[in-house]
Amino acid sequence: MLVTTPGAWWRPASRRSRSLDGRSKATAPEAEHHPSVRSAAVSATIAVTGVTKSFGDLAALAPINLDVAGGEIVTVLGPSGSGKTTLLRIVGGLDEPSSGSVTVDGASPHVARAAKRIGFVPQSPALLPWRTVGANAKLLLDVNRKHGGAHARRASVVELLAEVGLDGFADAYPHELSGGMQQRVALVRAMALGAPLLLMDEPFAALDEITRADMRHLLARLCEQLATTVLFVTHSIAESVFISDRVVVLSARPGRVVGIEAIDLPRPRHAELEDDPAFFAIETRLRGLLHAGAGR
Repeated sequence: MLVTTPGAWWRPASRRSRSLDGRSKATAPEAEHHPSVRSAAVSATIAVTGVTKSFGDLAALAPINLDVAGGEIVTVLGPSGSGKTTLLRIVGGLDEPSSGSVTVDGASPHVARAAKRIGFVPQSPALLPWRTVGANAKLLLDVNRKHGGAHARRASVVELLAEVGLDGFADAYPHELSGGMQQRVALVRAMALGAPLLLMDEPFAALDEITRADMRHLLARLCEQLATTVLFVTHSIAESVFISDRVVVLSARPGRVVGIEAIDLPRPRHAELEDDPAFFAIETRLRGLLHAGAGR
């Protein structure tokens, strides 16, 4: 159990808990419109309005409209080339839309990035080989402290490393870690900054299936405690169901929204949930949306 100082960003989730038959067990006040909302007061909202993206003559995204409430975990699911990563980069202010607009808390993504309100977890851990695990985990804190931008709500790196099972590896180097362990360090590095919006671009894609399953179980457990908004990109249907409050399914290029599935499964979520018929039913519906989007 993490112990934080008053005002820290890491706190128990406030969300509606549901049984597998969909009946509400308790409702938080902020969850009236979005049942999945956790602590919206310290979380970022996202508004994507009519966003398109073209690279020369290649249309990557058809008009996309998407609102993400503060504290939601939303996954973008789609085939290769559907524009998932492009959409994520636009939301993060790393790329510009060809048309349309994106706001984070009512301002441009560039404003949010400058205020250190966006954390990013890429496909590759991108750890610096000459820095220890502990030093890699606090890299963003060190960089932003030098520029006066360290976030006031940041979490303890020591506590986060312990939470992901790496408390005994703070002095190890990246080459001494497995791929899954390296990705855990990347998660800690992003989360330690305390940004209210976390963007994740297929962070488990390079892992073997067993390690990938372990990582999604870990991420779900961490996200259930986060007072943050998560936008997650993946190819994996099981991954999207397990971690998400809602799943947005994109079509083949140019990517357009073909459906949005609300994930009404109980939290906290445990590994055995993946063997439940309710889990399979959601996977089946998402698979149908993917096939429809691919024209199959």
